[in-house]
Amino acid sequence: VEMQPKPLSVAFFDIGGTLGTVSLAPLELKLFPTTISWLQNFRDILGMRLGVISNIGDLQPANITALLQSAGLLKFLSADLIITSRDGHGQKPESAIYQFAAIKAALPINQCLYIGEDPVEVQAAIKTGMSGIVRRPAG
Repeated sequence: VEMQPKPLSVAFFDIGGTLGTVSLAPLELKLFPTTISWLQNFRDILGMRLGVISNIGDLQPANITALLQSAGLLKFLSADLIITSRDGHGQKPESAIYQFAAIKAALPINQCLYIGEDPVEVQAAIKTGMSGIVRRPAG
């Protein structure tokens, strides 16, 4: 009996450079034109839960939640899948943060997908056991 691999169940996105352009003062996320349709497709057509994995430097996780809310993205994301470098599990491209994301999703890591604009971070996600897509949106 051949075991069919389980389908991908959750997609984690990077924020800056992937979903839009982040500016710090004031903290703002300007979405790329295709971001909303991408998130809708992953959620509604592919039936995936969505989250983010973000290195946030000196910002607080609450800043990131507010940023996603003001950009209109929070409604697409599972609140428990907003993973940041402040969660105590390293930062991208360290494998621990991808492993932590899978644990938070309560899924085997091979059912998780990471999408980001940085090939190094995507490669690290793949090496850790996720699937990965490099996304460089135009504009």
